[in-house]
Amino acid sequence: MKIVFLNIWGSHMTEGLVPYIKEQALNTDVFCLQEATPNAKEACARVLNGYVEISDYKFIDHNDNFPQTMFIRNDIELLSSGTLFGDDMTIGLAMYAELKIGDKNMYVCNVHGRSRPSDKLDNPDRLKFSQKIIEFFQDKNTPVVIGGDFNIEPTTESLRMFENHSYRDLIKEHNIPTTRNHLAWDRYPDNKMYFSDYVFLNDKVTLNNFDVDNNEISDHLPMVLTITT
Repeated sequence: MKIVFLNIWGSHMTEGLVPYIKEQALNTDVFCLQEATPNAKEACARVLNGYVEISDYKFIDHNDNFPQTMFIRNDIELLSSGTLFGDDMTIGLAMYAELKIGDKNMYVCNVHGRSRPSDKLDNPDRLKFSQKIIEFFQDKNTPVVIGGDFNIEPTTESLRMFENHSYRDLIKEHNIPTTRNHLAWDRYPDNKMYFSDYVFLNDKVTLNNFDVDNNEISDHLPMVLTITT
């Protein structure tokens, strides 16, 4: 099973994004997209006509609003789906899909954390966001994949909480040097940040491959994994 996580940066880079999505769709089972604004989402949907779309949106303010979408290949049985924390205006947004793969169920969770404060360091709301995601999945005796744009630095307790609950941090494990590119750094030359995006696996997922594609289709880089459940 192949999953792609990507903050697509709204409609900023749609012209370059769509060919990438089309190419990945040749063998991708699930796309988890953040900042999937209507125009960008519709452009992706046109090349993903063999997929089921689930979407939601939460607006906190102009710095923190969360249009999120998952595209799931339509030959995969979608058992359930839902939005986490849609009514909580202090934290970000997460979506999940429960899928049936062969004779097993599994969960894929698409995450987007709040971008402010822009230091990406711990605060009570970021700690709460991580804790609530972990709590939602803690009684799921099945493979769980959690990924997306967390908007936190790798040194934070908000991130370490996942490892403390036996999740694998694939960015750390694979020594990924960055999940951003110059499209982000050029906007904030005095505050270059190299990490924002992460993928976590529980101990019931077997990882086959993990890559972060170095391209310029967004100000974030795509995180691509293949797994066995």
